[in-house]
Amino acid sequence: MRLVLFASLLASTAALADLTLVNEAVAGGKTRHVTLSVKATKTFFEMKETDGPTRTMLRDADAKKLFIIDHDKKVVLIITEQDSKQAEARQAALKAQLQAQLDKMPPEQRARMESSMAGQLEGKLPTYTYEKKKTPARKVSGFSCQDYLIKRDGQAAGEGCFASWKDVGISADEFKSIMLNAMPKTPGNQMAQGLEAAEGAPGFPVWRQHVGGDGQVMAETTLKSLSKTALGAEKFELPKDYAQKSMADAMPGNRPPPAK
Repeated sequence: MRLVLFASLLASTAALADLTLVNEAVAGGKTRHVTLSVKATKTFFEMKETDGPTRTMLRDADAKKLFIIDHDKKVVLIITEQDSKQAEARQAALKAQLQAQLDKMPPEQRARMESSMAGQLEGKLPTYTYEKKKTPARKVSGFSCQDYLIKRDGQAAGEGCFASWKDVGISADEFKSIMLNAMPKTPGNQMAQGLEAAEGAPGFPVWRQHVGGDGQVMAETTLKSLSKTALGAEKFELPKDYAQKSMADAMPGNRPPPAK
């Protein structure tokens, strides 16, 4: 699924308004600060774990390239549009293999499997609905917001507190375009699915709680800051002293054998 995410990040090329979002995400007992900044056709994405590693990605829509930056190893992995197409082809082949296995199963077993994998084989995106809670508006990071219950394909998916688009100073269409440019929504792209408020939501998500099928809280995200400007130009440049590798270099089959 990671290759599908990388592939989808290469898809869009439209020029967009500048924007910087900083969120705090808590999941699995770990706190991460997630920064997303867009400057014209370039996107900067950084996820820093408290007392942990920092993961950085840069996307250049004009060059149709995605750069995965490993600060510990001082290496930049370059993913091209051709790499994207090859990843999509591999994903399609895996789906075909899975479908062939399902076709060989007894009807009842196949029905159970297809139900548990709803939408994955067909490549469908989930549908979200929002139910306003009967609670007064509250404030998150200085924004007045209203709480909603959220359902994913009819099942409980958590809660969210949404500020009006007018109050945050950005339209729903602008936000949707920016999010799809930075992280296009595909069935295999869970990061992008977490930003489904780009369309259909009652406002801008300043707080979001995700729950699993068993009702347990999986993650909680809180907006820390929003700016209609991009980070400094240096954030969108590759480190000059880092080695650069292609996807071909990174694939296991192309690595040299270990020394004996």
